[in-house]
Formats: sequence, C-alpha cells, structure tokens
Amino acid sequence: MAKKRRKRINRQTRILSIILMVLVALIAGLLIWQAVSGGRKGGGEKLTVMLDNAHGGDNSGSQGIISEDEYNEHVIDELASLLEGDDRFSVLRTHEDGQAMAVSTRVEKIDEAKPDIVLSVRCHNGDSPNFGTMLVFADPPSSKYHKESLALAEKITEVYTDAGCSPLYGYYYYKPIKTGYYQEHLVPADDETDYEEETWELMNAKAPVVIVSQINVNNEEEAAEWGTEEGWKKAANLYYRALVNMYKAG
Repeated sequence: MAKKRRKRINRQTRILSIILMVLVALIAGLLIWQAVSGGRKGGGEKLTVMLDNAHGGDNSGSQGIISEDEYNEHVIDELASLLEGDDRFSVLRTHEDGQAMAVSTRVEKIDEAKPDIVLSVRCHNGDSPNFGTMLVFADPPSSKYHKESLALAEKITEVYTDAGCSPLYGYYYYKPIKTGYYQEHLVPADDETDYEEETWELMNAKAPVVIVSQINVNNEEEAAEWGTEEGWKKAANLYYRALVNMYKAG
C-alpha cells in the first residue's frame, strides 16, 4: 500500500510540475508578445482614438484672421483620414463638423465609447496678436488617466518641436474669482502637485484626454503657416506621427 501511495504521489507531483511549466511558458510568451507588440491590446485589436473639436455650429470659438471652429474641423478631418487609412487605428468623433455640442454631452459620449485616447483641439486669441505659444495639456496628476495622457502630450510636444515649433506642455487649472470670472493657473509637466483646483471639464471623462491649444487666431505669422490647406495637413500629420510614436504602431 505504501508503494502504491508513493507512486500516486509521484505521479501527481509530475502532473503538477508539467502544469506549472506550461503556465510559466504561457506567461513568458505573453510578456514577449507585449514587448514585441508595444503593449497593444487585444492581440492586434485596433486602438480607438476619439477626436474632439472644442467648438462647432453656433459655438464658433475664437474669431480673428482665421475661424477657430473651421480650422479645428480641417485638422480633425485630415487627421481622421490619416488614421482611417491605417488599419491599426479606429476613429471616433465626439460630434460632427458644424455641430454644436455641450461639453457635458461630449463627456457622456466619451464615457460611453470608452476610447483608448481622446485628442481635443482648440485655438486661442491670446493677450495680443503677438501671443502665439502652442499649449498641450494632459490630465492632471490626480487623474487615474494621467500617465497615458501625459505620454501623448509628450509625444505631441516632441513632434512639434522637431518641426521647429516651441510648444509648452503641462496642466491647466483655474480658480473661480467671482461669478463669470476666473484666474487661469498653468503648471509645467514636471509639477505633479495636487492643487485641488478645477480643470477642463472634458478631462472629467473616463478616458485619457489631451487638449491642445494650437494657434493664435489673431497672429498673422501663425495664420499664414497653419491656416492654409498645407498648414492644417501639416498639423494633422504631426498629430498622426505622435499617435504612432505613442503606441509604437509603425
């Protein structure tokens, strides 16, 4: 009886050892796949990029030498075309061209769609026609989506810097002063202090969000460089390159 028991125990031990080796091999294979694929999800499943125009319809945004909502539309249309032509990406929009949509509704659409990343574009009119700095904002450090949002903000900053621009990236906060008035608080990316202040409403969405304040609509130099078909195609290509670099997709 003792011999039979020992044989049974030995056989069970061998089976458990084989199962353990198989599990180790599977885990190792998964880790290798993640390293080779750049960590892309779902075994080749497309990455979903949701594009957002900060304005549209009767909410036309900043107006100057160029129109903010129209410029944003051109950039998003071109970027969507580039992404749709790449079978590694899937493209969604918070709203269509020429459509006004409240921020709260856009947040609801993002939450429902659950994209991998959201890129929202806007413009500004600056304090003067000479104000022309491009600003790239990531989810604040207190956000659960901070890490991936910051990674894309960095990639956008890198490709625009390589293209000869001087973008700044970091976080946007604001402090209400009185009804209808607030003070902006812009913080560089290396400042991860939790200021416990309000930020862009769009960043309440349940997905990583990057908001880019692209150009000054009143700046003649920027309007000449970016406010043409060649300019918005260049902008779209830079965003596309940043997304490819972000996900190591090419």
